[in-house]
Amino acid sequence: MLLRKSILVFVVLAAVLVSGALRSREDFMQNLPVYKRYMCSLCHLSGNPEIEGAALNDFGQDFRARGFVWDAQLAAMDSDGDEYPNGIELGDEDGDGVPETMIERSNPGDPLNNPSSIDKDTWGIIKNLFKD
Repeated sequence: MLLRKSILVFVVLAAVLVSGALRSREDFMQNLPVYKRYMCSLCHLSGNPEIEGAALNDFGQDFRARGFVWDAQLAAMDSDGDEYPNGIELGDEDGDGVPETMIERSNPGDPLNNPSSIDKDTWGIIKNLFKD
């Protein structure tokens, strides 16, 4: 009987701790202009990070280093090195917290994911084909 109560207390305590940790992460995401498409993978190397010790991608490291604050400086940075500023990727170019789009254009923590599947040079060639 005592073992059963101990197990029950442990399970309830673990559930409370886990829900608090998950909630705090959602609070961090809510500091970003938009986050619905990529959720955890905006900041983590995994889209389903473990509760403790989840590795951060470059954007997650920059976001943490800035105290989990979204602002013009973080928006102007190119955390993943894909030549698109974080603000372009998250749909808030000026970093004022008011998104110009309601869904991310791409993931600022993934260098292989950028706002356009066509590179800038190719886009220039395509535009020139349709000039008058």
